[in-house]
Amino acid sequence: MTGAPAAARTGFVPWSVPAAAGMAVGVVLSSGVSAVVAVPVAGAVVLVAAGRVVARSEHRQQRRVDVIALFLAALAVGVLRHEVWDARPDNVAALIGRETTWRGDYDGEWFHAREPVRARLVLVTGLEPEPGLLSLRGTARRPPGKRNPGGFDYAAYLSRRGVSAQLFVDEVLEASPRAGARRRIARGVAAGLEPPVAGLQLAMTLGMRDDLISDDRDAFRQAGLAHVLALSGLHFGVLLAAAGRALKPLGRHRRTALVVLTCAFVALVGPAPSVVRAAAMALATLLALAGGVGRLEPWPVLALSACISLLVQPQMLLDLSFQLSYLALAGILALAGPAARRLGSRDASPDPLLPELPVAARGGPWARARGYTVQALCASVAAQLPSLSIVAGSFGSVPPLSPLVNLIGVPLSAVLVPLGFVAGLLGLVWEPLAGAVNGVTGVLGQGLIALAHTGARLPTVGWAHVGWVGHVCWAAFVIALALWLRGRLRPRRALLVTLVAVTTPQAAGAATPAPDVWFLDVGQGDATLIRLGGHDVLIDAGGSPFSDYDVGAAVVLPALRALGVHDLDVVIATHPDADHVEGLFSVLRELPVGALVTGPPAPGNFLDDQLRSLAQELSVPVHVAVRGETLTVGDGGEARLEVLHPPAGPAEEPGNEASVVVLLRYRDQPVALLLADVGAVTEEDLALGRVRVLRVGHHGSRYSTSDRLLTATRPALAVISVGENRYGHPHPTVMERIHAHHVPVVTTLEAGAVRLALEGPR
Repeated sequence: MTGAPAAARTGFVPWSVPAAAGMAVGVVLSSGVSAVVAVPVAGAVVLVAAGRVVARSEHRQQRRVDVIALFLAALAVGVLRHEVWDARPDNVAALIGRETTWRGDYDGEWFHAREPVRARLVLVTGLEPEPGLLSLRGTARRPPGKRNPGGFDYAAYLSRRGVSAQLFVDEVLEASPRAGARRRIARGVAAGLEPPVAGLQLAMTLGMRDDLISDDRDAFRQAGLAHVLALSGLHFGVLLAAAGRALKPLGRHRRTALVVLTCAFVALVGPAPSVVRAAAMALATLLALAGGVGRLEPWPVLALSACISLLVQPQMLLDLSFQLSYLALAGILALAGPAARRLGSRDASPDPLLPELPVAARGGPWARARGYTVQALCASVAAQLPSLSIVAGSFGSVPPLSPLVNLIGVPLSAVLVPLGFVAGLLGLVWEPLAGAVNGVTGVLGQGLIALAHTGARLPTVGWAHVGWVGHVCWAAFVIALALWLRGRLRPRRALLVTLVAVTTPQAAGAATPAPDVWFLDVGQGDATLIRLGGHDVLIDAGGSPFSDYDVGAAVVLPALRALGVHDLDVVIATHPDADHVEGLFSVLRELPVGALVTGPPAPGNFLDDQLRSLAQELSVPVHVAVRGETLTVGDGGEARLEVLHPPAGPAEEPGNEASVVVLLRYRDQPVALLLADVGAVTEEDLALGRVRVLRVGHHGSRYSTSDRLLTATRPALAVISVGENRYGHPHPTVMERIHAHHVPVVTTLEAGAVRLALEGPR
């Protein structure tokens, strides 16, 4: 790990590199198989590794530890460490679903319970209490997991952070506010700033993201600036560089002071993966310099930080933030310097202590400006390139122009972060001093927010779900590019690898999905996707009345991308209630749609007017459904959607009773009856026969799903699209009627998205 010349280190592999690789493989192995398999495998690996090391030592053929043996030993450590983490006791299990009095300490993010059990919880309450000692009465519940294809697994996210449950607070019994160091500094960070800039500064400086404006958060993500909002190695590097310059008068004691400040920073902001990675690298470098070892090479230091992170938090390997942090820095180390040198920029090698920061070039002002621009662009592209397939698969789009946005955004954030800390520290002394600093911060912060919104309007490349073949091929391309940039792979071979990497996913192709129906979980609303081998129909897309939460963008579009839906032959808006059509606006804007089918126009209804106007703006044909029509979908006419309601002409009963009701037939068999929000009065007018699945009307309202309907349809399964609500859906009388007809019931509230296969066993 020393800075010996490259020639002297030919064939040398620093121990931390195979150790980090082995631990990572071990954690993946442990998380993918049961402990019954993983632990014996790990034990066998330890024996094999020990045998190889002993053999090497006995023969004295080679003094360094065998790389293979070290990899295998580290693999075993990774398996065992993850198994230990996974076997931690669940103290909250006996209290789930019970109203209980809890006592503990709230730090503004997590509630650290001490009574009745010791556990970390996340509070769910209408009015967030101040940090400090709390006594609460509430009910602990398990957080929701992955509810839809492509959805966010909130339960896994919290579990990786040691959070056992959500605590739904009914009443705060006692509160003793106690602002910790983080909160006291936060007051200075936000002093005198407008809410958008205050939220931005708190996120960048202290990792406190609760005050971020949702529109701003989306804009930063869409512009490729999401890393600016997180506590990243970049922010840590900027602060460490500023502290190093400020502490220069300390001379040889400066490194000791920087070690102390690094540990204090991690304790202040928490062990986020990127912070742990940057802090571990900084500490290793500082301690090596203080001990006279000399400068360390960045790759071994990066691998060492990965070993430390995986020992402390093995579960975080599966977290997106961990993956993006390490891949970004690996990309900078592997690609940025060689790319900049090929473009004629000198001194482009990143600093091993602060590798995220470009190195100033020599020469006059123009040469320095050109050198900085080249290096900054290369660093930005290099940081994003290795993780591009992960970003595309996770977020469904890639902002190709984000390096240009980062060219301005990164320097702005590099100024704002130290300003935020200066304001925070001054606020501990006298808050008006912090307000004076924030006079400059406010202007720069508004500029960064404006840049993010401008970048969000730039073109993006949409992407569907990325499988393991896609990730492997992309990794092969990035490795080939790095080798070519360093002169270790001939251009012809690099081009060959690139062609193979590009064509392999295309040649493999995405398997044509089996025809099915998905009842998506959109909370208290409806959204049904019918997939017919490349011909897809979406019926409603949910919505969130009285809220700015975009269900279409947050739930429906990710689900469509995860299910391989790139365009829609037909979109049906059953009726213009927010919980049915609000999500369709984002769907229409983002995906090509062949036609929009609606019920009769509802003049004066805002959503109906806006939906038709948007369809006209996007040149999507609009067709008003009429009873007796049949829509044939797909090749060969195997699937048909029969319109059972409404009749022709103006709606006699506007609203729910004018909903579009369709029957899906597949290969002439009645498969699914989708009742939208019609009630029992309208059900009596429908021509009904036996169906395989009944999508219960109006989320299980007491005024729908009559005995006559159940007798006529005799479904094998009833599906209710419903979420947490104040309407009493599904109503007990409806559930009793369904059970009286011996029909199994599944709700999206309990099961999440429900899949109905149109082929195979029934």
